[in-house]
Amino acid sequence: MRKITRAEYERWIAMAREHGFVNEEGQVALGRFTLEASDEGHLTLRFLTPVPAGLYSEELQKKTPPIMFDRTETGEIILPGRWWQLMFEKLSKESSVPPDVRRTAAIAARVVVVSNAFLPANTDTIEMSAPDEDGNIVLHEALAPDTIAYLKLSPESR
Repeated sequence: MRKITRAEYERWIAMAREHGFVNEEGQVALGRFTLEASDEGHLTLRFLTPVPAGLYSEELQKKTPPIMFDRTETGEIILPGRWWQLMFEKLSKESSVPPDVRRTAAIAARVVVVSNAFLPANTDTIEMSAPDEDGNIVLHEALAPDTIAYLKLSPESR
């Protein structure tokens, strides 16, 4: 986990603004991405805004600051599959998102199961401040914008 440079910050803010992920108060929507590619059951995503580590462990234990990503025994970063379902749900409710994207996200949130994604142990992570569930600003490990993630999808079996 490293501190970001001023040049990175300015480039990332410009990229977030370009995609409509900065509000009138200058706040950046976290965890936003674009779809780079898709094929049978797989998506390739590029993060456009930082993705802070989740507030809970894989065992649903509340983490204490600094909030870090869960990792495998070999150091790979784990992006929990359930996180993606939450992101699809949030996207489906975002009024600034085009209606067709909101509909697709709503369907994905209900009918798609995403497997955990694993990023290499040497994935660049940054230090950032973000709110915890009580609204307190705490230190988080985060994925930097331009990070690529590969997701495996499967129809939900309920």
